[in-house]
Amino acid sequence: MIRALPITIREIDLGVMLMNVARTFYQWQVRAEQRQRLGELGQHALNDMGISRSQAKAEARKPFFWN
Repeated sequence: MIRALPITIREIDLGVMLMNVARTFYQWQVRAEQRQRLGELGQHALNDMGISRSQAKAEARKPFFWN
């Protein structure tokens, strides 16, 4: 037997839900761009930030949806 959830459309704020989805997609895009740029940085810039080449490569290889 299939039961319906005891909520109505009024209880779900579609606008808030869509804004949360849009915010998540935006964060993923920004994260992907930052990781790509990090992977392209030279050794001098990495030294200035205090991270090694291997740390930068490890971060750049992470999928965009990983925090």
